[in-house]
Amino acid sequence: MGVCRRAALYLARKKGKAILLFLIFFLVSTLLLTCFSILNGTGQAARNLRSNIGAAFYIRPYAQLTLEDGVLSEGATPVISQQSIDQVIDAAQGQVKAYNTEHYGYARSEQLHFLPGAGDNEASNMGQVTAVRDSGLTDVFLNEECTLLAGRHIRTEDENKILISAELAAENNLEVGDVISLTHAGLDQQDGKYIDTIPEKTAFAKVEIVGIFQCNRAADSADSPTAGKAANHIYSDSHLLVNLQEQHEGIYKGEIAFYITDPLELDTLLERVKVIDSIDWDNHILRENDFQYKQIAGQLDDLQNLAVALIVIASVFSIVILMLILVMRIRGRIHEAGIYLSAGKSKTEIICQFTLEAWILLFAGFLPAFLLWLICSDTVNGFLFGALIQGTGTAALQTGGSTPNYLQPDLLHSGILFAGELVAVLLTVLAASSMILRLKPKEILTRMS
Repeated sequence: MGVCRRAALYLARKKGKAILLFLIFFLVSTLLLTCFSILNGTGQAARNLRSNIGAAFYIRPYAQLTLEDGVLSEGATPVISQQSIDQVIDAAQGQVKAYNTEHYGYARSEQLHFLPGAGDNEASNMGQVTAVRDSGLTDVFLNEECTLLAGRHIRTEDENKILISAELAAENNLEVGDVISLTHAGLDQQDGKYIDTIPEKTAFAKVEIVGIFQCNRAADSADSPTAGKAANHIYSDSHLLVNLQEQHEGIYKGEIAFYITDPLELDTLLERVKVIDSIDWDNHILRENDFQYKQIAGQLDDLQNLAVALIVIASVFSIVILMLILVMRIRGRIHEAGIYLSAGKSKTEIICQFTLEAWILLFAGFLPAFLLWLICSDTVNGFLFGALIQGTGTAALQTGGSTPNYLQPDLLHSGILFAGELVAVLLTVLAASSMILRLKPKEILTRMS
């Protein structure tokens, strides 16, 4: 009778012991599959998270304040040129995946009645304009302080396109696709009254409303002028203020945002940017934003450490339990081993039978464990990773859709794990069979008697 047949007959005859060992292999395999999937998944999630949300750094100008004879005065607002922006992008060596410029001005229109603010009058009934390359990359939209209700965001290639608030659209019966005329304006105070500093209008632009947004958490102060109310804010493409003669082409007074692909490169990039001499660093601030990557990466590291600890504990615990069970089983089979030896079977055949029995049960336990984890991995993945990037304020930067299943087992890694379990079982059987390997056939038969 061959080894395979003897192993099959033994398992069929000893159903209770076989079921116990099957359950142990099933539980151990399930735990190890889960832990190794979490270990691999957290690494993949960290890599995807880095490339998905990236990071950003900002160059913000600020006016110098001087104190002379007890009088505090503010200097001219510094600017950044397109040439300096190009130098920053070159210094990033391909890491910049997008950048956004901001410039500020005011606009009026005979077709727009802005919602009145403090001290509103005919001359000061105007709105503030923020000209950008991409309105979706502005902080108010990234941080979801404002949300787009209809239409689309301002794009880099746009010219004379604007976004207006839902309140302003409702006040003037406007909707996406409407075209209105804007003219330049300026806001100041004179004798306690708000005035338009450009009374004679010489610059006009026909603009199309391409989007309508809603301010979610905007709270205007009681003394906010009409142009300062959030509902009167207009976002435009970067060409509009140039066309209204409020901005020079390629010169920016607002904050410049650079979005990079890898948060781990952020500190290195900042060091390169700081040495660009075309930017006056005496009146510019360089700040960074990793979109909470470090916090999320820390959570992933903790998850990885937990998975490693569980793998070690599960491996040691399962080997100890398996060793105890096999030692008890094999010691109880000394009589059977002696009979095999007296029938001319070698020790190698006997050990092969014991090993084959354990391998059959291991396969029987591993297969349903793999199928169970294949079914449940998506649910566990959503629980562990689904909320990781929530609140990072990077929806406009993300390239992926729904959260991928980082925990889905694949055949390669599962095969490697199964092979490792086969080796571990073989070594455990050899250790448990030490008595048969150590004793001579005559000694085993003597102990039987």
